[in-house]
Amino acid sequence: MSALESTAPLAPAEENGCNVTLPRTVSRALLVILRVYLGVILFITNLGKLTRDNPFATEMLRFLRGVATRRASAPYLHFVQNVVIPHATLFSYLVMTGEAVAAFSLLTGTMTRVGAAVAMFLFLNYMLAEGRMFWSPDSEDAAVFFIALVVFLGRAGRGWGVDACLARRWPKSPLW
Repeated sequence: MSALESTAPLAPAEENGCNVTLPRTVSRALLVILRVYLGVILFITNLGKLTRDNPFATEMLRFLRGVATRRASAPYLHFVQNVVIPHATLFSYLVMTGEAVAAFSLLTGTMTRVGAAVAMFLFLNYMLAEGRMFWSPDSEDAAVFFIALVVFLGRAGRGWGVDACLARRWPKSPLW
């Protein structure tokens, strides 16, 4: 079996009511596509924050002051008003650092599960700050959160990534 394939048990054709023979493996290349896509999104987003004229902290602060007008949950609103807004500069650097680490991790396939977990945390916070939930049909952050979840669960760095080499050396590590 190649490094780009993962065994995934699929139902026999007789059990699912169709006459099509299903493959016994799912290509890791599909996970690699999602991993790279997510890495590119984070890279472009971070690059935009680093190259703008105004500091990102100023823009983030303006956005966060509008959280109260959105339908953000009461605990999240309390957190934003009492913790994030008073320390907006620190949180802006944390956001940019998190996006850069996740982008590098996902694009190179290095410690992909850590990068995907950071991406899930970031997108969850973006979604909550916008006052949206997972079932909101217009929530792009929810969709990208689930892409990061698939990348995390599928260990997407083991296909065309540094994690494939690391997994040969330390196969039981939860990081890749």
